[in-house]
Amino acid sequence: MLDKKTILVGFILLISLGNVAHATTINVINQDGQPLADVVLEIPLHHSEENDFTTPLIMDQIDKSFAPNVLIAPKNSLVSFPNSDDIRHHVYSFSAAKTFELKLYAARPKNPVEFEQEGIVVLGCNIHDSMVGYIYVHDNTYTVKSNVTGKIEIDEIPALAKSFYLWHPNAMKGVEHREMLPIALLKANNKEITLTLNTKTPVPRNTFGELGKHAH
Repeated sequence: MLDKKTILVGFILLISLGNVAHATTINVINQDGQPLADVVLEIPLHHSEENDFTTPLIMDQIDKSFAPNVLIAPKNSLVSFPNSDDIRHHVYSFSAAKTFELKLYAARPKNPVEFEQEGIVVLGCNIHDSMVGYIYVHDNTYTVKSNVTGKIEIDEIPALAKSFYLWHPNAMKGVEHREMLPIALLKANNKEITLTLNTKTPVPRNTFGELGKHAH
């Protein structure tokens, strides 16, 4: 039987020995045992890897939804907001990390938006209240997110790292909360880790309340 250790930190970490030879495999599920996509894992350690800030990242709008739901963006990135729907959208954010507004438009705004500050940027649409998206702005090279099956693969864990963060937009502790955990949980060889993240189901709403609405 595999040895297991459970740690309660808002997240429940179930750590078990596996047969992974090199990479650390992290499987993220919710409290109901379902795979959880869009969980961001960030190791707070920066190195000199060059980023291409001339090519904008893409946050599209498809079927009245932001695509992707969560976009990871290095600090100082440019982000373009094309509208692939056949209707108009009006994108905005009042988040501390970035406040901006792209007024009612179709196709593509003239200029991308620069994200100069780390933090969580929550996006809304002034026309369609149910549209909510997130841009996770970071200044660390080692920042990844789980795929649609809830899986994260880390090929190399930095030797100097001491901790890592976990974040998800629907975490019980709120959209601004990042859980800090010791890097030792990820460093052992031949380890596969299952993270059970307690989440809440968002209530359909205008994300920012009536104060978030603009006159059109």
